[in-house]
Amino acid sequence: MADTDHGAVGSAASGPPPQTVPTAVDRLARVHRLGELTDVRRGVSPLRVVTVGWGSAAIALLLTVLIRHEAAGTAVFTPANSALHALSIAFLFIFAAGTTYGLRGLLAGSRALYLYDGGIVHTDRSGARAVAWPEVARLRRIHQHRGQDAAGRLLGYRLLTRDGTSFVIPLIPVDGHDAFVDRIVDSVRRQHCPIV
Repeated sequence: MADTDHGAVGSAASGPPPQTVPTAVDRLARVHRLGELTDVRRGVSPLRVVTVGWGSAAIALLLTVLIRHEAAGTAVFTPANSALHALSIAFLFIFAAGTTYGLRGLLAGSRALYLYDGGIVHTDRSGARAVAWPEVARLRRIHQHRGQDAAGRLLGYRLLTRDGTSFVIPLIPVDGHDAFVDRIVDSVRRQHCPIV
C-alpha cells in the first residue's frame, strides 16, 4: 500500500515538475499551516549510495587480490613488483573508502526537504519535522574547512529551531546559485532571524 499523496508542486508552467508528497509530510504541513508546497529537494537515494560505495569496494578488493597474486609470483625485487605492491595498497584504501561511504548511506537513510510558503518539512530516517518560519531561531552557515580559522567554500546551512532541533540544508548550486536555498534564506531573513 503506497503512502503517498500525488499532489502537484509548482505554481506555474515554468515551475518544478509535479512531485509526490508522502501523506505524513502533507498532514504535518496542514497541521502547522505551512500553506502551499513550492519545491522539493530529495537527498541521494540510500540504495544508490550503497550500490556505488560497496560496488567500488568490491571492485577494489578484487583488483587488490589480483595484483597481490601477480606480485607474489616473483620473489625478486623489481621496480614493477614494487609498483604492484603500491598499487594494491592504493586499492585497499579505495576498498575502505567505498565500504565506509556505503555504510554511511545505509545508516543515514533517505532524506528530503519539502519547502512551503510558510515553512519547511524535513524528513529523514527518524521521521518528519515541520518548521514554520516563525519557529526558526537562526541559520548557521556550514563552510568547507581550509585551515584553523579560514572558512572555505559554503556547503550549506544548519537550520536551528527555537525548541533546539536542527537539520542541514545542503547547498547545490546550479549556474552559480541555489534557488531552493535562496528561498529559505529569504524567508528566514523576513522573520529577522540571524544568519551566522
